[in-house]
Amino acid sequence: MYLKDIKLEKFDQIGIVVNDLEKSAKMYQELFNFKSGVNIVEQDASVVCRDQEGTYRMKKIMDFFGQKQLEIVEIIEAKGPNLYSEFLDEGKEGLHHLGIYVKDIEPLLNKFKTQFGVEVIQTGKVGKLTFHYLDTIDFLGYYLELIQF
Repeated sequence: MYLKDIKLEKFDQIGIVVNDLEKSAKMYQELFNFKSGVNIVEQDASVVCRDQEGTYRMKKIMDFFGQKQLEIVEIIEAKGPNLYSEFLDEGKEGLHHLGIYVKDIEPLLNKFKTQFGVEVIQTGKVGKLTFHYLDTIDFLGYYLELIQF
């Protein structure tokens, strides 16, 4: 199975998951020249992950580096399933997802499902954005997140 028939023109976001955001923030501040410095914020989200509802509270850094949005996340509390906690529970840290901002999400979701058997594994909403994580980790080594605005 190849994703050759889906021609995404770009990705917008690099999602990284870590166990200790403050520790990681020091390293990222030394490595990258963020436009607005390193600003850690907290945010709550409700999701449906594998048909089960979950919530989590996260600390995160969201900033631009080059032309890409860098999202660095630490989960500080979770109830129910979510892909971030699963990733950390598997002993992983690092690249978690590539995010792609789209206006019309349904054609892409249908194409991934019908042509490649790739399902949506998690959905949620933050502010005006809805996000859909595709179950691409076995194919790509990370998730694709489609973010509808």
